[in-house]
Amino acid sequence: MNPIAICYASAGSDMIINSIEAMCSIWPDSIRFCAGYDDYILGTEDGRTPLFTAMGFEEALPSRDNSAFQNLLIGLDNTNGLVQQKLEEARAAEARVTIAYRRYLESDLSYPQERMHLSLLNRQYEGDTATLTCGLFDLLGTEYPRRKLTAAIAPGIIFI
Repeated sequence: MNPIAICYASAGSDMIINSIEAMCSIWPDSIRFCAGYDDYILGTEDGRTPLFTAMGFEEALPSRDNSAFQNLLIGLDNTNGLVQQKLEEARAAEARVTIAYRRYLESDLSYPQERMHLSLLNRQYEGDTATLTCGLFDLLGTEYPRRKLTAAIAPGIIFI
């Protein structure tokens, strides 16, 4: 069992902290949020320890099955307009936005217990809420063939 499942099954006092980091090539720095009322300094997979700003958000996790629709729905508080501003900058530049969704236990903030890396598929703004649809597997953004044939991989290709 993973630590998150153990936390759900136990009656302990450990709390789960959900976080989102949105990254785009045109932004000077990624935007980071964590659920709740407190800001946290959280460790990432690559050894960074950035500050995650507290924000109200909810998520609808994808179902664990073999269907083709493995989407994560995220509802973010957009009262200050930062989320909409950043996402629309990326949309105007036609840049890809990737989202790292991480779950931590309050007892160990140095490394995420669960993590998903997603592609932003769609966004909607209604009132003070930004709803993001993120996909676990971006079939349309995947190159085909995935492995390019070059002279280093297939030496005979130089004769074609």
